[in-house]
Amino acid sequence: MSDTKSKIVDVAEELIRTKGYNGFSYRDIATVLSIKNAAIHYHFPSKTDLGIAVIQRTRQNFNQFVSQSDRTIDALTKLKKFVDIYSESQQKNLVCFMGALGPTFSSLPTEMQQELSIASREIRDWVTSILAEGKQHNQFKFQGAITDQADSIISSLLASLILSKVTSEDILGNVVRQIDKTI
Repeated sequence: MSDTKSKIVDVAEELIRTKGYNGFSYRDIATVLSIKNAAIHYHFPSKTDLGIAVIQRTRQNFNQFVSQSDRTIDALTKLKKFVDIYSESQQKNLVCFMGALGPTFSSLPTEMQQELSIASREIRDWVTSILAEGKQHNQFKFQGAITDQADSIISSLLASLILSKVTSEDILGNVVRQIDKTI
C-alpha cells in the first residue's frame, strides 16, 4: 500500500472510530492530510471502497495478532492481550471498529456488511477457541456454553468503549474486572 493510500486509510479508520462511517466525508480526510479530494478518489473511487479497505486492514491486523499470539502464549495470556486491544483504543478515545460500524450495519453498503460480518466471525471464532483452550487446560472455570461466554466477553468489551465515551468513566476497567471473575 502506498504511503498516501495508507495515510488515507489511517485517517478514515480514526474518523470511523470517532464519528462513525456516515459522520465523515472525503473533505474531512483531505483537510487532515492537506491533499485534494481527487487524491483520495484516485486510491478509493468510492467511500464504500475506502470503508472496505479500513475493514480489511483491521482484519489483516487482527489476523496477524492472532497468528503471533497463537504460537507463543497460553489461553489466559491470549485473552489478556485481546483485552489490551480495547485498552489501547480507550487510551486513544476510540471505539472499536465493530462498535463504530455495527450500529449502522443496515445502512452500510452490502460489500461493507459482508466484510464486517467476516470480521465478526473471525473475532468470535478466535475468542471461542481461546476459551475452549483455556477450559481444556483448566485455566478457565466459567459455566455454560463456550460460545455464550465468548459473546458475553466480546459484547462487554465493545460496549464498554462506547459507555466510557458517554460517561467519561472507566467502564472498560469494570468490565475487565468482571471478566476476570467469571472466567
